Amino acid sequence: MRAALISELGSPPRPAELPDVPEGVEVAAVALNPLDINVGNGRFFGGHPPLPYPPGCEAVGRTEDGALVYLFGGGRGVSQPGFLAERVSVPDELMLRLPDGVDPALAAGAGIAGVTGWVPVAWKAKVTPDDRVLVLGASGVVGRVAVQAAKLLGAAKVVAAGRDLGRLERARELGADEIVELDGVGGAFGDEGFTVCIDPLWGEPVAKALASAAPRARTIHVGQSAGREAPLRSADVRGKELTIQGHFHFALTKDDRDRAYLELLDHLVQGRIVLDVETYDLDHVEEAWVRQQAATGKKIVVTP
Repeated sequence: MRAALISELGSPPRPAELPDVPEGVEVAAVALNPLDINVGNGRFFGGHPPLPYPPGCEAVGRTEDGALVYLFGGGRGVSQPGFLAERVSVPDELMLRLPDGVDPALAAGAGIAGVTGWVPVAWKAKVTPDDRVLVLGASGVVGRVAVQAAKLLGAAKVVAAGRDLGRLERARELGADEIVELDGVGGAFGDEGFTVCIDPLWGEPVAKALASAAPRARTIHVGQSAGREAPLRSADVRGKELTIQGHFHFALTKDDRDRAYLELLDHLVQGRIVLDVETYDLDHVEEAWVRQQAATGKKIVVTP
């Protein structure tokens, strides 16, 4: 049986032959995530599986009866061997049955990153047509899903912000009313300010953005790619009575995570939300790993 193994922390996974073929699920697609990169590079606070190990904390596969299932949980890819192999043995509680006819690569990509873009907008901020929404880091997968979710829910205005206007053009194509560099957030909302901010960045970007918040605006914080600490000003947070709420995918209950995932998957299948997926076969897993590290804005998926 073939798999992709990380043999040394800091090195990419490489194709390998394993002597045993476990009974269970035939893996169809494995999504790569920043978490996989951090674990593989030895930067994750929770450690890593025993070396060598296959990475991949989420996947889609087929059971022996042909059912398509989403695979996640049990420490797979974090403290236990992941899913990046041709076959895996998986207990029933880690499997979520999917509708027939779903593209496995799309279904794999819809998991962690997709739900992290959907839940903060639809469940936590509960965006309505009265809202003016700012999405920071909108050139990434999470940000692009958040932009589309806000438009789908009828937000009055959705602004996509990031460091590179060229990379933000895709967010405009997907429905953003305006794209701006991070320093241009204030001009996008004028005197009204934004009522919702989806923040995958933290650090300086969110601190500066809050100066443009409307009174009682809601910020949903989902990531720290710009820094682990943010120098928030009391005048912005306290003076405007802002709400700042965190979202952590792994803190969702299984029932909530499954429900959110299936909600988003339905939107993807019906074309109401688009996820740009880039697929690689197992022989090109090293290239896929490099592409994931580069944060291209596309969902990187490996098909064993």
